Amino acid sequence: MATQKGVDTPDKAPVKREEKSSQGLTRSRVIGLVLGPLLGLAVYLAMPEMALPLGEGETEAVMSVNGAAVAAITAWIAVWWATEALPIPVTSLLPLVLFPLMVEGTAVGDVATSYGSATIFLFMGGFMLALAMQKWNLHKRIALTIVSRVGSNTAGLIGGFMIATGFISMWVSNTATAVMMLPVGLSVVALIAQFRNGRTDANFATALMLGIAYAASIGSVSTLIGTPPNVLMVAYLAENHDIHLGFGEWMMVGLPLAAVFLLLAWFVLIRVFPPQIKKVEGAQELIRTELTEMGPMSRGEKLVLALFAFAAFSWIFVPIIADIGAVAEAAPWLGSVSDAGIAMTVAVLLFLIPVDRRTPLMDWDTAVKLPWGILLLFGGGLAVSTQFTGSGLSAWIGGQVSGLAGVPTWILITAVAALVLILTELTSNTATAATFLPILGGVAVGMQVDVLVLIIPAVLAATMAFMLPVATPPNAIAFGSGYVNITQMLKGGLWLNLIALFLTLATMYGLVTWALGVSL
Repeated sequence: MATQKGVDTPDKAPVKREEKSSQGLTRSRVIGLVLGPLLGLAVYLAMPEMALPLGEGETEAVMSVNGAAVAAITAWIAVWWATEALPIPVTSLLPLVLFPLMVEGTAVGDVATSYGSATIFLFMGGFMLALAMQKWNLHKRIALTIVSRVGSNTAGLIGGFMIATGFISMWVSNTATAVMMLPVGLSVVALIAQFRNGRTDANFATALMLGIAYAASIGSVSTLIGTPPNVLMVAYLAENHDIHLGFGEWMMVGLPLAAVFLLLAWFVLIRVFPPQIKKVEGAQELIRTELTEMGPMSRGEKLVLALFAFAAFSWIFVPIIADIGAVAEAAPWLGSVSDAGIAMTVAVLLFLIPVDRRTPLMDWDTAVKLPWGILLLFGGGLAVSTQFTGSGLSAWIGGQVSGLAGVPTWILITAVAALVLILTELTSNTATAATFLPILGGVAVGMQVDVLVLIIPAVLAATMAFMLPVATPPNAIAFGSGYVNITQMLKGGLWLNLIALFLTLATMYGLVTWALGVSL
C-alpha cells in the first residue's frame, strides 16, 4: 500500500525525510521558511480582484478577497511542503490556522471536517491490514512463494522478484515492501558471487535492486490504497466534484496498467543491464530454505490472510452485487456499504479476533506505527481543495485558461503528466498531488473537459518517479544497497519515465474511457 513521497506513503520518503530531519535547519529549510509567507503575500497582492466566469449571457462577478487569500495560503503551504521548511505533517496543519484567520466566514470546524474524510479512514483501514500482514510475516511468505516458482534463470529471477514486489505493494507500503524484498535479493546476489569466486555479476545486481525498487512503485498504482496520491484523488473528486470512484472501478484501470508497466520495466532492465550469467544454480534452494525456516503457516497468518481476502473481495465485488436487482430488494442496506466502511470493519476485526487467549491479531502497540503524518497530509490537502472550490478560486483559474479549450486532449494529458513527473522526482509525491489537484480541477472546468482527464494523469505520474534516489523511498533503498549508482539509476529511470508518459496517455484513451466512461 502504499504506505507510500516526507511523508509519502509512506510513499515518498521516510528515508529522505528522516535524513533531512537529522540535519536541523538546512539552507533549503531556512529559504523555505522565509520564501513561503513572502510568496503568499506576493500572490495576495497580485490578485486583489478576480473576475469569475458565469454562464452565457450573464455578467461577470468579482470574487471576494477570499479567493486571493486562498491562493496566498496555498502558495505558502506549497513552498513549505516542497522545501520541508517544517515537517510535512506540521505544515499540513496550517489550513486549520490560516483559513479561519484569513478567509471570511470560515471556522476551524469547517476546515477540520477535511481531516475526517471517509477516504482517510479507507486508507487508515488499509494501513491496519498492512501492519497486520507485516506483524505476522504474511507478506514475506507470499513474496517468497511467488519468487520460488520462477526458476533459476537470472532474467526470470529478476521478473519473479518484480512480480512479488509489485503484488505486495498493492496492499502494503511500497517502502516496507522494498525493505522486505531487498535482503532476499541481496542473498541471491551473494550466492552468484559465491559461485564466481567472489566476483559479483554487477549487471544482475543492479537490475535486481532497481527491479525491486521500481516494482514497489509500479505495483502501488493498482489499488486505491496502494499509494497516497490515489487516496487524495478519490477524496478530492468525491468532495469537490461529486464523483465517486469505487475500489473495483479503479482496479480496472490501475491493475492492467501496472501489469503492462511491470513487464516493460523488466524488459528495459534486462536490456540495459543484461546479466553476465544466465542461470543461478542454488537460487531456488536458497529461497525455499527461507520459506522452510518460516515454518508452516501460523494461526495468525491464516487469520490475517482470511481477513485480507475478505477485504479484497468486499472492495471489488460488494458494489457489483449491490447493483443486482434481486439483491437490492432483499438487502437494500448493501448499497450503503462503502469502501471506508469495509476498511474500518476489517480494522476492528483485527483487534477482536484472537490468535490465542492472550494475543489478538492486532494490538495497539503495533497500530501506533501507522503513518499518522500521511493522514494529516491528506487532511491538509483536502482542506486546500475545499477552499479552492468554496472561494471560487477554481472557477477563476478555469476562466483564465478557457482560451486553451481547443488544445488537443492528448497534448494536455502529456503536459500534465510530464510536469508532475518532473516535480515528483524532487518533492513528495503526496504533497505534489495535494497542491495540483485543485488547480487542475479548475483548469479542467475552464477548458470544458472532464475533470478526470487531467486529474488521473497527474495522480498516475505522481507515483512514477524512477530517475533519482530521492524520488521515492524504494529508489533510496535500492541506492543504499551499494549496487546502484546515480548514473545507473538515471540510465534505467529515464527509459521508465518515458514509458510512464506513454502508458499514461494509452491508459487515458483505453482503460479510463472503457472502465470509467470518460469522454476524451
